[in-house]
Amino acid sequence: MSSGQNEKINQQLFLKQVPTGIAGPEDFETKESPAPECGNGQVLVESHYFGLDAALRLIVRDSDEFLFRVRPGDLVRGTAAGRVIESKLSGYEVGEYVLASGGVQNFIACGPGELERCDVSQAPLEAWLGGFGVSGLTAYFALIKECKPQPGQTVLVNGAAGAVGSIAGQIAKLAGATVIGLTGSEEKCDWLVNELGYDIAINYKDSDWYDQLVTAAPDRLDFIFDNVGGEVLDLSLKLIAMRGTVLLCGSTSQYAQEEMRGPDNYIWLGTMRARMQGYVIFDYVDQYEEARTQMAGWIKDGKLKIPSFAVSGDVCDFPEAFKQLYEGKNLGKMVLKLPAAI
Repeated sequence: MSSGQNEKINQQLFLKQVPTGIAGPEDFETKESPAPECGNGQVLVESHYFGLDAALRLIVRDSDEFLFRVRPGDLVRGTAAGRVIESKLSGYEVGEYVLASGGVQNFIACGPGELERCDVSQAPLEAWLGGFGVSGLTAYFALIKECKPQPGQTVLVNGAAGAVGSIAGQIAKLAGATVIGLTGSEEKCDWLVNELGYDIAINYKDSDWYDQLVTAAPDRLDFIFDNVGGEVLDLSLKLIAMRGTVLLCGSTSQYAQEEMRGPDNYIWLGTMRARMQGYVIFDYVDQYEEARTQMAGWIKDGKLKIPSFAVSGDVCDFPEAFKQLYEGKNLGKMVLKLPAAI
């Protein structure tokens, strides 16, 4: 490595303590060190963007029940979208854009198992962390492979303005379904309808949101695509259609709770002969390329928008951005834009 690269300062984010409630800046600490050496069979990646994912709150809990747990003193898990600045790995060249799963830090030295190329001709680099990355692919396979909505059917997306929901509703519309979104503000409701093409958007903070949902879905809900859990899922279950499907993608309302609560209204699944199904994107890992080809075509034709909500800062600003995510500041995928990307 050149002396110039050795002089680069690497900020790294560590978990300081197990959070209580929504994780805040006091639960993390930033440390500085020289940029890591690029070993044989590795590339050195300079981070440009990090995605902010609600599920991070799940793995910083004081519990061994969940995969990928982060304990106090551990480097915070995260995937960077960045640029290769040094390569000792055959097939990777300096200047290529990649995803690197090496934790929240400015510079990442990693091998082939931790890398994925980003074709920025298909979508912008930051989109590979969101609507063109795992978030968008989650929505794609949920709708295309699991739910398979048809014209005349109704899809409810809970958490509709988030990274997954903002793509899911658009894909459901492309399939010809009527799409209803539940979200947390009037601004987001307007955005879902006017920008992303949702048929109806409802603010779940309204005291009469369930009554609004009853009016919006006179023929009940053929599919509930749930990212939220809690009361939002519980009440929406009362409107599931005959032989409908409830797809459990996430449960953001529960991640910060000391005791997680499941739905009380499951009796409607039996009454309506409906099914509730768990869903994890990684079952489709061998089909990512095919899905991205389809999505890139939709983007080119103006049929699919990939919204990103960028917050500018450095690694040390990640905790504050994460807090803003839980406060609902984002429209679409929230990303932290690092100085290298400017």
